[in-house]
Amino acid sequence: MPDLARTALVDHGVNLHEDMRNRVREKANAEIPSWYSPLLHLLFPSTVGIACIVLAAMQLRDVKPYELLIVPLVYLISNAAEWRAHKYLLHKRTPPLQVLYDRHTPQHHMIFVTHDMSIRDRREWRLVLIPFYGVLTILAVTVPGAILLALAGERNLGALFVMTTTFYVLSYEWLHLAYHMPLDSFVGKFPGIATLRKHHATHHDPELMQKWNFNVTVPIWDWVRGTTYKERAR
Repeated sequence: MPDLARTALVDHGVNLHEDMRNRVREKANAEIPSWYSPLLHLLFPSTVGIACIVLAAMQLRDVKPYELLIVPLVYLISNAAEWRAHKYLLHKRTPPLQVLYDRHTPQHHMIFVTHDMSIRDRREWRLVLIPFYGVLTILAVTVPGAILLALAGERNLGALFVMTTTFYVLSYEWLHLAYHMPLDSFVGKFPGIATLRKHHATHHDPELMQKWNFNVTVPIWDWVRGTTYKERAR
């Protein structure tokens, strides 16, 4: 096939894909309720989460060095859980949680792709952030574990458990939003954000998203499971 004809076909395919992306984006934006507040969506769960961390910290008494070991342990477990949930719930239609897949893969990944990751309007925060009740649900699930530790006489361990899991959930939200902010924004220029954003943007390549870079926060479990994308692996 002559190079000119091949180029024309490629350009036609790109244009069709962009048209589809625009239609999905327009539909998703049209479904955002008129009462939706981007700042409230971010601040309400964040405020509740920070309050949980402060309240848990107030429960600490005479923390021993060995008790602090729960922090990296819980962080690593949370990182592994994030990787697993992303790979097996957000990228595979798994009843009865298929709504998670529907919101993530056909919508989020269609709208935001490697070369075009930035939101175009604050209202599009709704297409990036976890629903506010989702964050609260995650927090509610972790509290019983802390209560059990406290009842077992490990008050400090319970408090550190809540602090670590809550921090992890908040960092997921804040980092994910940062990756989808414009590159020249204040947040986009934060040290380290560019590196993490590149890791996440690679995951948004349609050819790579099912196999690579599932961690949205720090890619520890991607490294453990060998799912950190390298150019030679393609």
